[in-house]
Amino acid sequence: MKTGAFFSIGMAVTALGLVLSAQAIAGDLTKETRYQFVAKDSSAETKICIAAGSDNSSALKRKLVNYDHNMRFGVNSISCNGLSLAQFAHQYQALQSFQFLERHSSIANRVKTKVSIIDLAQKSESGAPIIVMVSAK
Repeated sequence: MKTGAFFSIGMAVTALGLVLSAQAIAGDLTKETRYQFVAKDSSAETKICIAAGSDNSSALKRKLVNYDHNMRFGVNSISCNGLSLAQFAHQYQALQSFQFLERHSSIANRVKTKVSIIDLAQKSESGAPIIVMVSAK
């Protein structure tokens, strides 16, 4: 039998869990619309860059498997806006793509960790996604 104190603690924990779940879902929705990637050309490498930055890991894997060279060569040789594929995915918070690419990247192409302070509320003024022009090297 639940007493009043235990029942209120249980309700508080449940309410806290619902609030955290709602914040996580809202965070995921805002992440998806934060960046819009636009290709500067129609090359296969640029399409791979867009898949990496958009966090579309299934399309990224499919494009890398179908790339002219082997997957590890593609991951380490394609450059997106001057960054390696893993660094590009990391810069635009594409976590699933980043985790996949980091496993296949050489040491030189991995993300070098550093501490920095960033503006978490960065948005375009109209609330629309930030447009990023993408080109593969």
